[in-house]
Amino acid sequence: MIISFNLIMITAAAVLAGSLLLSLTAIGIGWRARRRAASAVAAAGIAGLRAAEAEAALAALAGRLQELQAERERAGAVGTRPGLRQAVALSRHGASTDELVTTCRIGQSEARLIQMLYGSPKTGVAVAATEVH
Repeated sequence: MIISFNLIMITAAAVLAGSLLLSLTAIGIGWRARRRAASAVAAAGIAGLRAAEAEAALAALAGRLQELQAERERAGAVGTRPGLRQAVALSRHGASTDELVTTCRIGQSEARLIQMLYGSPKTGVAVAATEVH
């Protein structure tokens, strides 16, 4: 069996072409993988920044929640507002607008309204007289 020189050259050229094709394919796949890896690293960086922002916002909200809880505890320690019922009762017994404001910790307009609705006739007339002047 005689192998011709042309057959050897064709075989060598085919092997070389196949190797070149495989190399180019590997380079293309590597280039794509490198691009995807760079994209994944960028996405991970963005996700990290967003997570840091979320943590900062959460820490700020936690601080605000603590402030509100402390404020609520201070308000509870001071005692509750005597309320409108006490103002109505005091108004029925002839308390003045200023007395209602200071004792019941209500506004001036609330005290006037309570006196007009529930006050004795004497205090109702006195309130009406002060509003006229």
